[in-house]
Amino acid sequence: MIPREHADDPREAAGRQPSRGATSPDAAIDARAALIRVSLAEAVAARCSVRRFLPDPVPHDDVEAMVGLAVRAANAGNAQPWHFVAVEGEDLRHEMAEAVHAALDVMAGLPECAGRGRAIRAIRTHATFFADAPVVVAVFVMPYASQADELLVARGLSTDERDRLRQRPDLQSLGAAVQLMVTAAHAMGYGACWMTAPVLAAPAIEELLAPPPGARLAALMPIGRPAGRLRHSTRRPLDEVLSWR
Repeated sequence: MIPREHADDPREAAGRQPSRGATSPDAAIDARAALIRVSLAEAVAARCSVRRFLPDPVPHDDVEAMVGLAVRAANAGNAQPWHFVAVEGEDLRHEMAEAVHAALDVMAGLPECAGRGRAIRAIRTHATFFADAPVVVAVFVMPYASQADELLVARGLSTDERDRLRQRPDLQSLGAAVQLMVTAAHAMGYGACWMTAPVLAAPAIEELLAPPPGARLAALMPIGRPAGRLRHSTRRPLDEVLSWR
């Protein structure tokens, strides 16, 4: 088990104290060095989703270190079906959030959503806080089709039938990369959150960020120094999620 004090504060786990000076060159180098000092077990067990951030900028080298680890993820056919766009401009981050609000406005006006105002308001809160982080990494999935996929298409199977047999290896690959990235962010003393709610505004956000042709928004990941105490969610016990045969 990891000592409780390490689980509470990733900056202590990384061997340094919280500091407003964390964006100095020495501190930025120290953040990357923390990837070596912190054990894998410690980083995985102590990581948690962070939704409130200090305004301190995140050095480009630190973001590149996180993405450099993310792209080492296991992925289908080594196709590496991902693309990352790091957004640090405040105006652009807020334009992305406004796109999410606009998508939710449309949803709120649908007849089938009548009486669901409380749910819409909750989604607004959970889908737009990324705008307050100093950097947001947009994660895009690239087109991917294996030989198995092509054979299923040739058989005339529908998209749902193919997904049942293949279970979206492109998105599985992307999930592996995102998990590595949020874990690396934690190990370096940052906070991050894996967000899919903003994908409600995917067409508008894609237009704003102009990813490569064929790319589709799959997630947003705000990154920054955590503001306030970290909150760790519980996990179901292993005997509920692990079976032996």
